[in-house]
Amino acid sequence: MAGLLLLPPALRGADLVPEALGDFTRQSVEVAEPDERDLFAEIGFEEGQQGVYRTADGRNLKVTAYRFQDPTGAFAAYQWLRPEGGEFVAFGERALLLGDTTVIHFGNFVVRMSGDAAFDEHVEAMLSFLPRVVLKAEPPVLKFVPEPSLIPFSGRYILGPVALQKLASEVPPSVAAFRYGAEGQFVRYQSNAGEIRMVLFYYPSPQIAHAQIEEFEQLPNVAAKRSGPMIAAVLSPPSADEAERLLSRVRYVAEVTVTHRTARRHDDLGVLILDIFIFCGVLAVLMIVGGGIVAGSRLLARRIVPNSIIAAPGDADVLRLNIDGKD
Repeated sequence: MAGLLLLPPALRGADLVPEALGDFTRQSVEVAEPDERDLFAEIGFEEGQQGVYRTADGRNLKVTAYRFQDPTGAFAAYQWLRPEGGEFVAFGERALLLGDTTVIHFGNFVVRMSGDAAFDEHVEAMLSFLPRVVLKAEPPVLKFVPEPSLIPFSGRYILGPVALQKLASEVPPSVAAFRYGAEGQFVRYQSNAGEIRMVLFYYPSPQIAHAQIEEFEQLPNVAAKRSGPMIAAVLSPPSADEAERLLSRVRYVAEVTVTHRTARRHDDLGVLILDIFIFCGVLAVLMIVGGGIVAGSRLLARRIVPNSIIAAPGDADVLRLNIDGKD
């Protein structure tokens, strides 16, 4: 049914994939788990679900949704699951399309769609109904990854020893010090001497990075540099000069937000007192004018409609007490 998009999560229970996606109707649903379980457990995989969809005219679509503990883990999973190539499309926070497969990152979710394409608005509606979505800014280290000569789609986010061993075995987990909350972005570059691999580690504070840089510098086949809370490690560089050129492009620039207080009128005590007198004068004028209007209205009513309740009373209506008189 073309008009049927999605049901709210309250009606769908704990489903990660919708019962309908535009004119696609779900035919079956099952639990989905990633192939590399150790890696995905490290980045906070919680649960996954896969649905198979079909339309009345025979089009087919498969949707797989993975939920993670936080958006950082989902971002790491997106980099591991996205295709090597394709074009970026405007779904969620980031999405990549290659052939009939689209991989989407949205908050703490990664959604993979393969088969016949659904309408864009239906995909966005599906993302908006994902249960327990958590949104967060992207990892800060990404802002400092050098762009020149970067090999497209080479980035992989590292959150623990499993990913580190797969990508950068030259760096022991004890040196990376994930126990301090370290995270890293692995990237590859083209150079005149060949391909260069680098991991940009980000630590919670510059002090931790300063303490760890000494251990990085003792590693064989690793050229390292510290910049603020970051440590850039070039792995088994084909050329020492090319490694230095790449490291020189890693610069941490602290973002300082200064709150400027706008001067207000009443910050000046003299102006405040003057305004108080002006305000009191305005109130006095309003009271006098208001009293005149009320008195004038009652006197006018006495002449026009003397029996009205708003008419001012005459002298005959005034009760006088002769308390000074004598019997």
